[in-house]
Amino acid sequence: MAESKGLIVVTGGVGFIGNNLVRKLNDMGCDSILVVDELDRSEKWKNLDGIIMEDYLDKGDFMRHIQEGCSWPINAVFHLGACSSTTETDSAYLMENNYRYTRRLCEWCLERGVRFITASSAATYGDGSLGYSDKDDDTPAYSPLNMYGMSKHLFDLWALSHGVYSRIVG
Repeated sequence: MAESKGLIVVTGGVGFIGNNLVRKLNDMGCDSILVVDELDRSEKWKNLDGIIMEDYLDKGDFMRHIQEGCSWPINAVFHLGACSSTTETDSAYLMENNYRYTRRLCEWCLERGVRFITASSAATYGDGSLGYSDKDDDTPAYSPLNMYGMSKHLFDLWALSHGVYSRIVG
């Protein structure tokens, strides 16, 4: 991978998938990476061991920074930061963390021409009775079985209704 002049942001970069993405980027020669996550009191800080990154920011600090006029040259955002617990019952938390965070970050990227890559979830399909197609026409019919799936589904619906899937990867 050719070294670029801008950063690659990996939200959820200390989690399992995000951390492995950062390691793969490192293997490809990229170390201009801003890892964004919430370390809290868990042991996931150990996932930082052995990775090469430009910097680490807490999710809240990162969002404040970009909302206040981020001056960093950012080339791409891999948005993997979400609460992935299918048993989480705090709907307000899931809406803020999974839907609004994703939407705000997507809108910010679109306004600046920054590549936005996000992760949806198989939980958006519901019980599977309608199949598991990623066709845009099928997406509105799905009915997730839990609030986690709904929080991810709502972003998919927003992105479809605003025609942004032609400009992002999800």
